[in-house]
Amino acid sequence: MKIFRLLVVLVAVMWFFQDASAQFRSRYFYVGGSLGVTNYKGDLDDNFTLKFTKPGVGLVGGYKFHPHMGLRLAFNQGWMKASDAQAATDKARIRRNLSFRSPITEASLCLTYEFFANDRKYKFRPQYTPYLVGGIAAFVFNPQAKLGNEWIDLQPRGTEGQYLPGCPDCPQPYSLVQIAIPFGVGLRYSLTDRIDLHFEVAMRKTFTDYLDDVSGEYPDMDALRASDPTAYLLSDRIDRSVYPEGAKYWNGIRGDKTQDDWYVMSMVSATYILDWVKCPKFR
Repeated sequence: MKIFRLLVVLVAVMWFFQDASAQFRSRYFYVGGSLGVTNYKGDLDDNFTLKFTKPGVGLVGGYKFHPHMGLRLAFNQGWMKASDAQAATDKARIRRNLSFRSPITEASLCLTYEFFANDRKYKFRPQYTPYLVGGIAAFVFNPQAKLGNEWIDLQPRGTEGQYLPGCPDCPQPYSLVQIAIPFGVGLRYSLTDRIDLHFEVAMRKTFTDYLDDVSGEYPDMDALRASDPTAYLLSDRIDRSVYPEGAKYWNGIRGDKTQDDWYVMSMVSATYILDWVKCPKFR
């Protein structure tokens, strides 16, 4: 029995060192850049409409620490837009007539899982492999709308009554810095011993309904006009020549506050492997 236990321990130790050696062999750092597109889903576009697609760029750096897994840090800059007037199939949205644009600056930390493992040096990695990605991100945004020839920042105006005095039922001002949960799929393809291409589509689950500055109800429009005439004009964009009652046409409903907004980044990245990790020698 003692001999059997000794054999089990010996096998476990050999397996540990073999696995550790394999992981060290497959470890490497990489850096690169990304180009792609950004799409948004929210109160002004609930289908990631292609006509509202905007560009995206980024920088990425990562560490492959396991035959299957890696850790990745990325900085991305994207842009979003949507317009009720361009939602040609939805007459109600066209009547509401809201629109916005916003930059979105994101920093993310994600784990990647490659389906095809590599337990050897990076130059022997599979030429291609699908992978999963998921993690956490922080992002900054700033919704704007055009009034005449000028683009106006919407958050400081309080278009849903956030800054109305003496209004306890009005929503609180929202923060322009938020957290998101990125997750998606990708494909890594090796061009050379050190250069990879990554094709990736990743959704971002946010915890705000104000990427587009639209969430719940119209505020007391008379009070908003008295407090801030510019906010009044930005809050209710309904064509008064057709619908003189303006916001009352909607029975006070401005957006769907039961669902938070999303955005998605579809990126192509080129990365270069840095051979900084040396395989340990076991003697």
